[in-house]
Amino acid sequence: MDTQALQALQEEDGRLRDLQRELKILLPKRRAEAKARLQAAQDAVEAAVQENLAAEREYRRYARDYDRQRERMARAERNASGQTSARALFAADKEHRDAAEASQAALAGAAEADAARSPTERKLDAARKFELEEEDAVREIFAMLDARKQQVEAEEEKVKARRDELAQAVPAGQLRYYERLRLTRWPCLSVFNRAEGVCTGCNLVQPPSVAQAVAHADKDPAGSAMVTCPACGRILI
Repeated sequence: MDTQALQALQEEDGRLRDLQRELKILLPKRRAEAKARLQAAQDAVEAAVQENLAAEREYRRYARDYDRQRERMARAERNASGQTSARALFAADKEHRDAAEASQAALAGAAEADAARSPTERKLDAARKFELEEEDAVREIFAMLDARKQQVEAEEEKVKARRDELAQAVPAGQLRYYERLRLTRWPCLSVFNRAEGVCTGCNLVQPPSVAQAVAHADKDPAGSAMVTCPACGRILI
């Protein structure tokens, strides 16, 4: 059993797995995290916009009410000027007083709402500034990820070429078994604990026949057959 050739092949497969994991999982994950980071900044801007709009609507509501009450006062004054009876004059005067009181309340509400607009405007300005900063940061991250992807893809091609060369050094029967095994088990090769008779891949004690086969392979590596774990199927070395 040519364990050295198999070990070299597995090491190269390990490098290939790491590169492919970076391409398929790690880099997309970092890109998604960067997108989420930018989205959070954009959501903060939208929330600040809505808060500012709510404060603006509240101010305008009081301002409109103030204008209505002032018009109401003017109407009351016009009505009073054309009245001759005491009852009508009293009613017009009361209408004027009520409108004046309501206009003062609206004016106070408008002043309070106007004061509340300033913090929301500052918050919106800060959110927009932060969004621009995040856009720049995420743009840099994307550029770095794109560059890294190109590096990994180039390295992947080199590793695949080296792997093909190493695979040619493995006997055909062993290679077929290894190729099938690596689809479901990793690593494919497992050190056999000779002192305890245990496969370190699955940590199960092996029958005496396996220990004997490993001992024979130790004495005659070139002439012995490949030894596998009957439990997990890994190649024992």
